[in-house]
Amino acid sequence: MFFKRVNGFTLIELMVVISIVGILAAVALPRMMDTHDNAHRAVVEGTGGALASAVVMVRSQWIANGNNTEVDGVDGFGIDNVATSSDGWPTDAGQGSGSNHSDVMSSADRCVRLWGALLVANAPQAGSTALEGIDYLADTISGNCRFRYQNAEGNDNIIYDARTGEVITSI
Repeated sequence: MFFKRVNGFTLIELMVVISIVGILAAVALPRMMDTHDNAHRAVVEGTGGALASAVVMVRSQWIANGNNTEVDGVDGFGIDNVATSSDGWPTDAGQGSGSNHSDVMSSADRCVRLWGALLVANAPQAGSTALEGIDYLADTISGNCRFRYQNAEGNDNIIYDARTGEVITSI
């Protein structure tokens, strides 16, 4: 008696494969769904880090230039238009002799000017009003600049304190 060999899978093999695929989908799918949120968090964290680095670079250039008081523009940083406090922390930008040297941030527009001057090239867009194309909405809170990320559903923001030079990224 000869048995004809049939090519294919048995019912048990198919059930095992389907079970494994189902288990993998149940484990991997939730992780993949978080990828979108993780990407937005990474954007905010990266931008906060870039802002913090720029703030330190301005102060370092201010010190290297031998300054010990407020200036209307730090020579050697960007296009030399970042104003500082008497401690060397960035306080305004693009205003020349009309720069505001107070380390208490008084307007969202001033925060936006500072954002653009510190994050010189290819920076996400900041604005004082929620318009299309604005990545960060700027306002002031407790005398600090706050930049709220607009492209995600969370309350992700970056806060700059011109009194201390501290940049805090909140996710």
